[in-house]
Amino acid sequence: MCMRKIIFTIFALLSVAAGLMAQGRDTIIIRDTVYIDMKEKKTALEDKSKLIPEKSIGRFDRGILNYKLISKGKWMGGLTFSFINYESEEGSLLYSMLGDFDANFSVKAFNPYVGYAYSNNSVVGLKFGYNRLIGDLGNLDLNLGSDMSFSFGGMRYSEDLYSVGLFHRSYIGLDPSGMFGLFNETHVTYKRGHSNFTNGKSDSADITNTETTINELRVGINPGVAVFITKNVSAEMSFGVAGFKYRSERQNNSLGEEGKRDTSGADFKINILNINIGLTFCL
Repeated sequence: MCMRKIIFTIFALLSVAAGLMAQGRDTIIIRDTVYIDMKEKKTALEDKSKLIPEKSIGRFDRGILNYKLISKGKWMGGLTFSFINYESEEGSLLYSMLGDFDANFSVKAFNPYVGYAYSNNSVVGLKFGYNRLIGDLGNLDLNLGSDMSFSFGGMRYSEDLYSVGLFHRSYIGLDPSGMFGLFNETHVTYKRGHSNFTNGKSDSADITNTETTINELRVGINPGVAVFITKNVSAEMSFGVAGFKYRSERQNNSLGEEGKRDTSGADFKINILNINIGLTFCL
């Protein structure tokens, strides 16, 4: 009986061992490594295609990064305009020395232009313009004391000028996406037109008119900022900071008198009458 139990136990153990061996043969364990190609993302500084190299001056490297805004071979065109308006009635409420101050003043300017990029971020072109200035002084009472007071009025000045000129623009791109940039515009402009000055009330018999023919040559510098709102359209704002002007005037009035005046001068300040806002289209 004991022998039978021993033999049964041996067979059971052999069966379990055979099953484990069979299971070991049917199970295949595969160990593998999956490699993922992680491409390095280029930084703005590594994207050399949008950078315009800047030459060093002597031994000094200015470290300026100039990104491409206007590509070589592109045509561009646009329109800039400026508008200033001032109106005053009952100016005595604002100025204690003015008894009655009534004046109006307005400046309008429109300047279409076309240019060609002869190299990256460098443009030359033609600019045309129309400027209109109107100033009306209805009345001015000036009171400087009990014995010093006077008044005058009935004056009107108008000026219409047409212009044509050459300009050169140099852009500096500030970001690799080509959306923001600065520019400096240098221009040589010739203006021609006329002005009219009226002195006296419209119902007065001694009213005088003075007509003036104007010829003007100006060299100026206009820095500005450009923001590309689409790939080929940018909004721009510029202002005059420096320039040289020569102006020739020939006058005659309703009394038969004639005169002439030549003036010239340079200015190095922001001209509030020369602040322009506009749109530029690149093709």
